[in-house]
Amino acid sequence: MNQIEIIENIDQSKFIYHQNKDIEATRLGVTTNKIVEVPNFINPDIVPNMIDFFEHCDIEWGDIAFYGSSGKGILTDAETMRKFGLSDNFFSDIKNKYQEAVELVFERKVKPNTSHAQKWDVGGFASPHSDNSDHDGNINAFEINKYVGILYLNDNYEGGELYFCDKENNLKPYLSFKPNACSYYVFPGGVENIHGVSEITKGTRYTMVSFWDYAEIEYDQETLDKWKEEEKIVRQQQAKQKEEWKKGVK
Repeated sequence: MNQIEIIENIDQSKFIYHQNKDIEATRLGVTTNKIVEVPNFINPDIVPNMIDFFEHCDIEWGDIAFYGSSGKGILTDAETMRKFGLSDNFFSDIKNKYQEAVELVFERKVKPNTSHAQKWDVGGFASPHSDNSDHDGNINAFEINKYVGILYLNDNYEGGELYFCDKENNLKPYLSFKPNACSYYVFPGGVENIHGVSEITKGTRYTMVSFWDYAEIEYDQETLDKWKEEEKIVRQQQAKQKEEWKKGVK
């Protein structure tokens, strides 16, 4: 494709700060709490191709931890990409730009964890949560998720606001907004930023989510084994929750 699909030069002067403050170091070493929008991250003209790919490629949508939401990994070949009007290396190129943005925001090197496409159908929502701990900051099997980056593809839906909660005030939201389409939002996703998604009331909300860890950190085998066991327990709890959802209990 000849058009520019992904932001070429990330200009820090264009960053939009929804929050930017120093905080007491968390158990995972987060000392700066920033909620930053990197606008115009992708060309809006490419969004229909991306959504078409997500909906019709051979990879199936799968359940994730939030009600009314599903996700899928992104692994494909150049021929398939061309079929959907995307450049051969589109997803690897965008992942590299994600990393560049996260490193510019937090002024440190990071390394990628997981990334996936995600959609939220009518009725979908995410309750207040931390990506790497419980609400008291006790770290869990997902402590590698120091930072989260979310690319919002569309805005032709209702509801689905991203909100952040005040831990000291019964998780009452203190910041809530509908993210701008084609913008990439970056923030620490732990106890310093307990966050959620309000219920989708109309349309479908499409995003791409990526998680990041400190580049220099390494984990020993004992820690990795412990995480595997903890994750099994979490997945069992999520399975029980999904059964309750099927019964109409949200």
